[in-house]
Amino acid sequence: MSDIETKLEQIATVINQIDDPKVPRNIRKGAKESCENWLLNKAKEMDVRIAMTQNKLEELYEDPNIPPEFGTLILMINTELEKLLRESM
Repeated sequence: MSDIETKLEQIATVINQIDDPKVPRNIRKGAKESCENWLLNKAKEMDVRIAMTQNKLEELYEDPNIPPEFGTLILMINTELEKLLRESM
C-alpha cells in the first residue's frame, strides 16, 4: 500500500469519529458516504477521490446543525486532504 493510501486510511478513521450521537443523522450519513463512495474507493483516480471527499465534507461543514467541535474536525480533515492532493499530483 502506498504512503498516500495509508494516509487516506488514517483520515477515514478520523472521519468515522463524526459517527457520534451528538451529530445529526444526516451529517453522520454524509460523512460515512464520503468515505465509502469517494475516499476509500480505489476504482477512482486518487485526485478525484480526494477532491470529492473534500467537497462532500465542505457541504457537511456548511450545515447549520453541525456541532462546533465536529465543524473544526472537518476543517482539519480538509487541510490534510489538501496536502495529500498536492502530493498526489
